[in-house]
Amino acid sequence: MNRHNRYSRSLLSFALCSLFFHGAHAQQPISVPRDSTAIVIAGKRTSVDYGRPSMLGRKIMGDYVRYNRVWRTGSGKSTTLVTESGLELGGLEIPMGSYSLWTLPSEGHWKLIINKEVGQWGTVYNPQQDLARINLQKKKLTKPVEKLTLTLERGSNSSGTLRIEWEYTSLSVPFKASSIPIIATPSPRDSASRLPGGQRIPGDYIDVSPRDSVTLVLGGKKIVLDYGRPSARGRKIVGGLVPYNRVWRTGANEATRFVTEVDLEVGGMVIPRGSYTLFTLPSRTQWKMIINKQTGQWGTEYDPRQDFGRINIESKQLKAPVEKLTVTLEQRTQSTGLLKIEWEKTSLSIPIALKSN
Repeated sequence: MNRHNRYSRSLLSFALCSLFFHGAHAQQPISVPRDSTAIVIAGKRTSVDYGRPSMLGRKIMGDYVRYNRVWRTGSGKSTTLVTESGLELGGLEIPMGSYSLWTLPSEGHWKLIINKEVGQWGTVYNPQQDLARINLQKKKLTKPVEKLTLTLERGSNSSGTLRIEWEYTSLSVPFKASSIPIIATPSPRDSASRLPGGQRIPGDYIDVSPRDSVTLVLGGKKIVLDYGRPSARGRKIVGGLVPYNRVWRTGANEATRFVTEVDLEVGGMVIPRGSYTLFTLPSRTQWKMIINKQTGQWGTEYDPRQDFGRINIESKQLKAPVEKLTVTLEQRTQSTGLLKIEWEKTSLSIPIALKSN
C-alpha cells in the first residue's frame, strides 16, 4: 500500500511538473526582432537600429503606445541613431555621433526626442540627456502597417526623410547634411557660460536644458521657433535667474532661433522671411522682444548692432506657476497667430500675422 502511494504521488508530481513546464513555455514573451535602416548622404552614413514589434491584433496608438508618455519607439533596447556627419534634422542641428531616439505621442502632435544617452534599455529614459525635441509631421494611413517600420528615405544626394509607421499612423521629419560646421556644445562650466568680463550666468552650469521647437503654418508657410527649455527647479526666475534690464537669450544654451518662410508682421513690425535670433529685454513694467539678424551663436553672444528691431510685448501674471520655460505659436485664423512665452508666473504674448499687401 505504501509502495502504491509512493507510485501515485510520483505520477502526480510528474504530471504537475509537465503541466507547469508546458504552461510556462506557452507564456514566454514573444521575441521581438531587431531591424535597421541606413542611408548615405553627402558621402556619410546615417543609420537607425530598433526593436520591431508587431500589432498582433492589439490596438496600438493610444493603448499599447500611450499618449503623452515618452515611448522608446521600438522594443527591447533603446532605438539608436548613429550619424557620421552633422545633420540638420527638422531644422535643428545635430552633431555627428550616436544618440537614442524616443517619441512623445499625442492625439494631435508628436515630437521626436534626440537623447545623448545610448546603450540603455528602452524604458530607461533620462530627460536631462535630451539634446533636442523636434515636431513630427503626422498623417493617417488608409491601410494598417502590421510591424513598426522606420525608414531613412533619400530625397537627394544630401537630404532625406526619417519616417515612422505603425498601425494607421505615419510620422515623418526631413533631414539633410548640415550646411554649417558643427561644433560640440561647450561644457556648461567653460567660458561659453560666462558674460564678457568673466561673470558666470547664474544656473547655466547646473544641468543641460533640452532643446524644443514649435511650428505654426500661416498661408501654407511655416514659422518655426526652437529654443533651450530650462526648468525653474525651485529658483526665482524673473528678477532672479532672468535679471531685469539685461538682454536675455529667452531660453538656454544656444541662442533661440526664429525662422519664417514668409514675410510677417510681428507686433506691428514687418519682419522679412528668413532666419533670426530672438532675445527679450525683461523689465518690471514693459518687456521688449528683440529680433536679431545674427544666427547660430551661443545664447550669451548678443550683438546689438545686429538688431533688426525691438517690439513691446504684453505681459501678465499667471495664477499657477509654469515649471519649464514654454514657448507656443497659437493659430488664430488662417493668416494670424499669437507667439506666447511662459515661465514661472509670467506670461508674455505678441500677435503675428502674414504681411498685408
